[in-house]
Order: sequence, then C-alpha cells, then structure tokens
Amino acid sequence: MGIVLNQSIKNTAITYAGFLLGAINILFLYTNFLSESYFGLVAYILSTANILMPIMAFGVHNTIVKFYSSYKTRTMQQRFLGFSLLLPFVLIIPLGLVGHFFYNTISLWLSKENAIIKDYVWLIYVTGIFFAYFEVFYAWSKVHLQSVFGNFVKEVFHRVGVMLLLVMYHYEMMTIDFFIYSVTGVYCIRMLIMAVYAISLKKADIQF
Repeated sequence: MGIVLNQSIKNTAITYAGFLLGAINILFLYTNFLSESYFGLVAYILSTANILMPIMAFGVHNTIVKFYSSYKTRTMQQRFLGFSLLLPFVLIIPLGLVGHFFYNTISLWLSKENAIIKDYVWLIYVTGIFFAYFEVFYAWSKVHLQSVFGNFVKEVFHRVGVMLLLVMYHYEMMTIDFFIYSVTGVYCIRMLIMAVYAISLKKADIQF
C-alpha cells in the first residue's frame, strides 16, 4: 500500500473520530455545562479567530505546499522554512498594533450584541495566531509526507482537551474565566506540539 493511500485511510478515520468528539462537545457538553451566553462567547471567539487565520497566516501554509519541492538543497529548504515562519508577521504585527491602539473602540463595537464579549476580544487575535502557525507547521509536515500525526492533533487533540475542560468546569474545578482562557491555551499547546513535531522532521535547522 502506497504511503499516500495509507495515510489517507488513517486521516479519514481520524477525521471521523474528530467529528464524533466535536458532536459530543457541541450537542451535549457545551449545551448542558455552559450557559447560552458563554457557549456563544466561546463559539464566537473560535469562529472569528478561524476567519482571521488565513489573513494572519498570509497564505504561507499554501505557499509551503506549492513551492517546497522547488528547493532542492537542504540549506535552501531550511531558509524557506525560516522565511515562512517570519512572513506572517507582515500582517500579525500591524493587526496587533491596530488592536492595541483601538482596543476599546473595537471591543465596544463587537460587544453590542453580547456585552460579555468586551473583556475577551483580545483572545480572538491571540487564538488567530495559534491557528495560523498551526497551519504553517502542519503544512511543513505534509510536504514531508507525514500528515497523520498533524491531522490527529488538528482533529482530535483540541476536542479532547476542551472536553476535559468542560467536565472540570462542570464539577466546579475552575471558574468560567479560567475555562475560557484555558480553551485558548489548548490551541496554544496544539500549535506548540505541531511546531515541535514539524521541526523534528529531518531535524530541521531553521535559517533566516
């Protein structure tokens, strides 16, 4: 069985497992353990961050997949990786500056429909960065024909993490504020795991 077919079968199974875990979280745990307002808040943060992800990634994840094979030597490949890690900052830094200087205006505008959003608007930006860099590192693993672990982290890891957080919150082991920050923390850990794995492939020596 070819490596692509083998990984495709595994990725399909992992994706279905992720859908099942997501359904359990959404249909049972979120709806029973969180109030409608906070369930909506978490969904709003994650969905908005997911919308921002392609902007913050600056298309780098697609660029890696398309152009990696053009770099034949190991040195050029490492420089390409270094360039790919720096390029998203072309938009991340300006967006961060805008968010910093106009935070009150932005937060007031976004919280018109739901006032509780106001104190958590900054999490959208941070989570968007985690999403963006996860996709960059995942793309690096895919061009090395190692997509199974990345797909597991993408589809299963964060859903299991959020499930555990929901159970802990339900049993009053954390406050609602800590729960919301912890959800963002799960995506940070997911990104770091993907980063370590991607860089470990062929012992990548990042060059800028």
